Amino acid sequence: MGPFAEPLPRASQQAMLAAALLQGLAAYALTRDWPLTSFGGLPLGALQSVGLSLVLAWPGFFLLCVTALRQRRLWQLLAGLALLLLGLNASVWWMSGAVAQWPGAVWLPWALCQSLLLLMALAWAQAWLQRGSLRGLPYALLFGHAWNNALALAFALLFASLAWALLGLWAGLFSLVKVSLFAWAFSQPLFIYSASALLIGVGVLLARGQPRPLRVMLQLLLALCRLLLPLLALVLLLFVAFLPFTGLQPLWQTRHAAPLLMGVLLWLMLLVNAVYQDGSQAQAAYAPVLRALVSAALGLMPLLAALALWAVALRVRQYGWTHERVWAAAAALVLLLYALGYGAAAWPRRRPWLALLAPVNRWLSWGVMALLVLLHTPLLDPYRIGAHSQRERLAQGQQLPTLQALQSLRFDHGRHGLAALQSLQGLPRFASAAVQQDMQQALQAQERRWSPSLPAGDVPLPALIAVAPGQPAPADDWWQALQQPALRSDLWACQLRPQAAVGHTGSAAAGVALLGSAGMAAPVDSIAQAAQADCVALQLALDAGDEQPRQLLCRVGSGLPSCLVYGRDEQGRWQRQGQIRWGGLARQEREQLVQALRAGLLRTRPARWHDVAVPGADSLPPGRME
Repeated sequence: MGPFAEPLPRASQQAMLAAALLQGLAAYALTRDWPLTSFGGLPLGALQSVGLSLVLAWPGFFLLCVTALRQRRLWQLLAGLALLLLGLNASVWWMSGAVAQWPGAVWLPWALCQSLLLLMALAWAQAWLQRGSLRGLPYALLFGHAWNNALALAFALLFASLAWALLGLWAGLFSLVKVSLFAWAFSQPLFIYSASALLIGVGVLLARGQPRPLRVMLQLLLALCRLLLPLLALVLLLFVAFLPFTGLQPLWQTRHAAPLLMGVLLWLMLLVNAVYQDGSQAQAAYAPVLRALVSAALGLMPLLAALALWAVALRVRQYGWTHERVWAAAAALVLLLYALGYGAAAWPRRRPWLALLAPVNRWLSWGVMALLVLLHTPLLDPYRIGAHSQRERLAQGQQLPTLQALQSLRFDHGRHGLAALQSLQGLPRFASAAVQQDMQQALQAQERRWSPSLPAGDVPLPALIAVAPGQPAPADDWWQALQQPALRSDLWACQLRPQAAVGHTGSAAAGVALLGSAGMAAPVDSIAQAAQADCVALQLALDAGDEQPRQLLCRVGSGLPSCLVYGRDEQGRWQRQGQIRWGGLARQEREQLVQALRAGLLRTRPARWHDVAVPGADSLPPGRME
């Protein structure tokens, strides 16, 4: 008997709709602003987050698992689920220590983690409810439940989206005749929450009540996946074949190699499982040539997973652990285990093709669920690991004790961040007056002050921002102006750190070539300094009436390059007068622009078309040819 095969009793259908409506009303109540800030000594934000987690997960399990309301195992399952979620969320609240201040930023990764945990546990729970035991469960039953759950949720979301489109049409039609009642009603938060939850509940009910159409949709989806798997396998083989010629450096320079590689692995796993299904027809899915192609791609999965884990390890080596990198490392490690298992399943043996896929999926699903639970406990607390790593980097001088770094340690690592920051106070490296001032500000702050940090200790600002080779040194009062509150935010993208000299390699060599082509001479140290800076200072005459060039601060570290333009006002004070942007650049063009900015190779070009002005009307803006 397959999943969703039995018709639902009318009482169960009514209970599903009632649960969906109550879910929407409870979510509305939990997301409202309440006059109380705490309840029973606990922050209200923590209670709201825990309650919202229960409200989203518990009825969802009920909608997908219920068959008969008098089934004792169902209520045992829901009671255990409620206890598990309460324990996980209480542990997260304790570890974060800042949930009342940053509920969204703190709870989002944990909500995603719990969603994955519940989705993986859902198929096992449904099979247990159907068979009464987890021993000897046929893999076909688990496969059917997992894919039917995905289709039911997708159908419910599609149904809710179409229904909301119809409601929008309803409100728009009446708005045409000046009847705004429906537009007002449909935009009220109470209606949005309750209607959305009810529509999703109706969608799940429709999907569960129509098992035959659902099976037809599943067969169509699996057939599509069967067509796409050889194409993805060919792409993977070509990618690996090109690696010896391109090297790994271009991969690391993308700065998003790990998520891209992990995304490819997830797609490959999805398509392989769609082809394997329950294993009964995997051998006949492809001709021998295509089976060999897919097997070769599966055999290369450990290589991709190792590269993804290596990419995460490189970021950790450069910048230390953070709770985000703990999540990334856990994901990369899990994918490596899956890759090893799938690679072993593709190894030619006497048994049927991919026969090991079923036991690999069974055992690793339990391992992943255990890992997700452990990440909610002090044993693998991401905040504790991140706080210890960032504290050691500050203590050993691998990172400057700027206000930004101190605030990140204080607010990004839960309750462990405050303890780590306090432990740095007695170290000699943090004894200077400037660092102590920033330290006290970070310790006493109740929330992060979103402004960039200035250099700490005796490190001057000119030592942190490179001057382009061949450019005159900026005025002393310009450096001072950048440290004032009015312009301090301009330093946010500069990632302030001392600029040490490097040799003629990488972009430094490119800077030498550019300077040589322009007939300019610059000291080697200044070229090397500009080659590794995130922000470069240079001067350029932008206005024909300028007696002296404007000062530019160009951001070249990451993202799209841009330059902030500074000039003096009537009182001789520096102020920001504009920004120069370059848009629509290809990767090679962006690298060329960055090299030119680092080398200080900018010039102006007169506009081809003159502005059009009205005589005697100076207040009118000029007309420009576009």
